Amino acid sequence: MEPDPMRSLWVVLWFGATVLVLGLPLWPAWREMHHPSDVKPLPLPSGVAIGGAGPQRQGVESRPSFDDSQVADELIVRSGDRRHEVDHPGDVIVEAGAQIDSVLRARRVHCDGARLPRMVHATTAIDLGAGSLFCTLSAPVIRTEVRGEDRQRENRAEPSCADALNPPRHCHAGDFELPASTTLVADLVVQGSLTLGQDSILTGNVKVHGDAELLAGAALAGALFVQGSVHCHGNNRLSGPVAAGKRVWLGPDCVVGRADAKASVSAWDVRLDHDVTVFGRIACVEAGETL
Repeated sequence: MEPDPMRSLWVVLWFGATVLVLGLPLWPAWREMHHPSDVKPLPLPSGVAIGGAGPQRQGVESRPSFDDSQVADELIVRSGDRRHEVDHPGDVIVEAGAQIDSVLRARRVHCDGARLPRMVHATTAIDLGAGSLFCTLSAPVIRTEVRGEDRQRENRAEPSCADALNPPRHCHAGDFELPASTTLVADLVVQGSLTLGQDSILTGNVKVHGDAELLAGAALAGALFVQGSVHCHGNNRLSGPVAAGKRVWLGPDCVVGRADAKASVSAWDVRLDHDVTVFGRIACVEAGETL
């Protein structure tokens, strides 16, 4: 039986096509292996010394340094602008309608009601105008806008734990309310809800299984951990940290932490009224807003 010439031709063509398909992607690697093209030394820039510590010394000397005028420069992210990230050595102003996608780092940040990126870090301060939206803020001092008299929030006297190094511990099966103008030194575990009356002072760490409410003028010198929500009606002092499973609402003139003892506020969402100061960090799972 004689072989079919067309069948032999198709076998040769199929074999050739297979070699091309499998071999062409490997051709650049085979050529580079036998005839290297990337082995020559790269040319040095003019003015760079060779040998010893010359290149390092010259690189350090030629590197531009930030002087006082550059650090003091102000960057304005205007309405309608969109940036992936901002990393600026001076002050940054974010206008309403501006958008920064990932991170903002600066010496000082001032937000005029814009939606800030998920991470904002400032080395001196973060100032938030009404309508500002945020997720995570980190700075020595975080402040909302002052609508009344500015009373130097950084220097206000806060409740102290100095007189309660070993406070007693109490557990309450239901709700607990501290009467107005009362002082209590104790670590508390409240299985219900907690209410601190007007102008009352509680010194100690507190864990609440329900909600926590601080009426006007109430102060807490210690940590506050709440499974529900925290509502501070106004003019409250908390040494922090403050953590809630749902919401933290800081009313007007509330202060968390101190200038010499940083604190934190963390919750599912955070609401900040005017004249609020937080020394340290604010973190939200969903979103935070200034009112």
